[in-house]
Amino acid sequence: MQHAPTHHRLPRAGLDSIDTTEKALTAITMAMAQPLRFETVVAYLDFERRGIAFVVVSDTESTDSVIDVIECLCNPKAHDGRVGAIIVGSVRPGGEMNDGDVDRWLEMSDLADAAGVELLEWFVIGREISCPRDAFGEAPRW
Repeated sequence: MQHAPTHHRLPRAGLDSIDTTEKALTAITMAMAQPLRFETVVAYLDFERRGIAFVVVSDTESTDSVIDVIECLCNPKAHDGRVGAIIVGSVRPGGEMNDGDVDRWLEMSDLADAAGVELLEWFVIGREISCPRDAFGEAPRW
């Protein structure tokens, strides 16, 4: 899935639900470093899918780094129990989605589910923007 750049109003923390791909991508790209560098961006959402916080983990060049980030951030000790869902962005400057990303999507979903958190979407951001969920053939979770 490639998303063309769009101009959406940034969802307001604690007020606006992030309930579409476009809103999610707007929020994730707002938190990304410019110029692009290897990092993982995670948006914490409450149970109404309103933004609570962003966590940006730098130097996540290994494609498997996202698993460690999700395992750490979904741990109930990492948040106060108000987190109902997350949206993830893996920034890979000049890169793209690869064959192992479908397996990473499934593992990340399992880790989040085990912690009682829903993984809504994972964007792989590089030469284009892709969603491994699409490659797996899973329906959007919005």
